[in-house]
Parts: sequence; C-alpha cells; structure tokens
Amino acid sequence: MTRRLALLPIAFVAVLSLVLAACNSTPAAPALTDPKDIVTHGVTSLTDVKTFEITGSFTGNLKAAQLGNLDLSTIKMSAALDIGNKTAKFNLDAPTLLGTKVDALMVGGSAYYKVSGVYAAMIPGAVADKYTKVPVPTASGNPVAAATDMTKLVAQLNEGLAKLPSPLVKAPDDKCGDADCYHVSTTVTAAQVKALDATSTLDGDVTVDLWTHKSDYRPAKFAISIASPSLGTFGVTIEITYDVAVSVQAPPADQLAP
Repeated sequence: MTRRLALLPIAFVAVLSLVLAACNSTPAAPALTDPKDIVTHGVTSLTDVKTFEITGSFTGNLKAAQLGNLDLSTIKMSAALDIGNKTAKFNLDAPTLLGTKVDALMVGGSAYYKVSGVYAAMIPGAVADKYTKVPVPTASGNPVAAATDMTKLVAQLNEGLAKLPSPLVKAPDDKCGDADCYHVSTTVTAAQVKALDATSTLDGDVTVDLWTHKSDYRPAKFAISIASPSLGTFGVTIEITYDVAVSVQAPPADQLAP
C-alpha cells in the first residue's frame, strides 16, 4: 500500500503532462492531394499573416540585345512587409545590370524609392542616390488593400487556374529547410502562351514551381524558370519566412530629393 501511494504523485504528473501536451499541440492540417487545392489553400492561409520577409535569388544568363550576355547569379533581392502597420521595404542589388540598385520604403502613408546606376536617369522624377517621396493611395486603388481582400483574391485565383493552358502537377513532397512541403509545378510552352496572347514573342517554355508548408499550407518558396533560344536559360527563386520583426524608418531629410 505504501509503495502504491508513493507512485500516485508520479502517475499524476505523467497524466498532467499528457493533458497539457494535448492542449498545447497544434492539430495536424488535413493532407492535400489535388494540386489546385494546394495552391488555393496556400493563398487562403495568408489571411492571418502579420509580417513576412522574402529573399530572391537569380540563376542563369540572359541574352540582352544591347548589353550582351548577362550573368544573373549576382542579382539579389529582398523585401519585408508589416501588414498591420502598413510598412514595407524592398531592395534590389543588380551589379550586372549596369550597377543598378533599387531601395524602396513604405511608411507613414508615403512611399520612398531610390535608384542608383545607369537606369536612374531613365526613371521620371528619380534623382540619383536620393529618395523620391510619393503618396500611397488610400482608396480602393491601394495595392495593400487589394492584396488582402481574400474573397476577391481567391475568386481571381480560381478563375486563373481554370484558364491555365497546362495542368498543375503535384510533384513529390519536398523539404523547405527543416519543414515538410507540398510541391506543385506546371510548364507552359511558347505555343500555349501564344494561344493566350497573340502578341507574345516568347520562344521558350516557362516552368512555375510552388512549395507550401504541409503544416499550415503557407507558401514557402516560389520559382519561375525560362528556357528560350533567343533569351537564354534563367530563373528566379523567392523564399518566404513569416512572423518576422519588420523595422522601417522614413529616410532623413538630407536623403530626400528636392
């Protein structure tokens, strides 16, 4: 009897631990097999996103008529967005594109952009190495408001998926870092693009890949690659992380264009 009584506290702690674990665990998301469902769930999973960050990397070479064969692997892109505070920042560093660098900010109801390199002179209103300030629309034309109108966005997505000239394919499940991911892919040929847009001059295939987390369906990675006889073989991969700290400050007055 004494031994049984001594075991009671241990048993109580064990049962309590199991109960707490059950209460704190997140239910597993239902498994998906239809590639269209995976894409739709990926979009609708973004409704509760507060902040996110993206990084972009480029691969391959682009055949440019005026600039020759450009190595895109040196180009880097990054962005971050705080939806609740309506702040964002974007950076593009493209040394092989005539030393082009773009910095953009959105904070306090205004947007700021700065372009460095040869292309700075080609953008109306831009002043080299200075931020140009422009107001952010607050009515229905606000791109942030449009992007967060999930009902409208899903309707547009389903309409677009129905018009795809090439079906979505569910590729084997993959890893996104340490996370398990779904992988959806499709390839659209030049002829299919031409059938959709008679003015298209693309002479190669476009492959689109999407990876979404199996746990919460959120998009983890997005990639586009092009194989064209006239343009070359190149692509871009965008990786996304969520619930990050986003700090954006307006540029000081001495960095603003007059």
